[in-house]
Amino acid sequence: MGRDRFISLMKAGLIYDRSKGFKAEADSNLVIITSILKTALDEDFEFVPKCFVCNSSVECYLCAYCHICDVKSSTPDCLCNKCMDREDTFIMYGRTLMKKIS
Repeated sequence: MGRDRFISLMKAGLIYDRSKGFKAEADSNLVIITSILKTALDEDFEFVPKCFVCNSSVECYLCAYCHICDVKSSTPDCLCNKCMDREDTFIMYGRTLMKKIS
């Protein structure tokens, strides 16, 4: 990848963890990161959001809001279909939020 691209990715908000690899936080500039990575890797890829409640991968194409959502500019507060279908979704979301705040 090269040192210059790695530094550019870090400046754009990408985080590197030796054990887990790369991770984009909520305030990361995904447009810049995507551009750098597409050039460096010479292939297409996509970011996969994690469920706010259970931390599983969110399958965007199954989401009822996929037609109006742009994952590049959305918040990391997505919910997977399993959590969306729960009767206590709002309660679980609130508990998760409180854990993350404290």
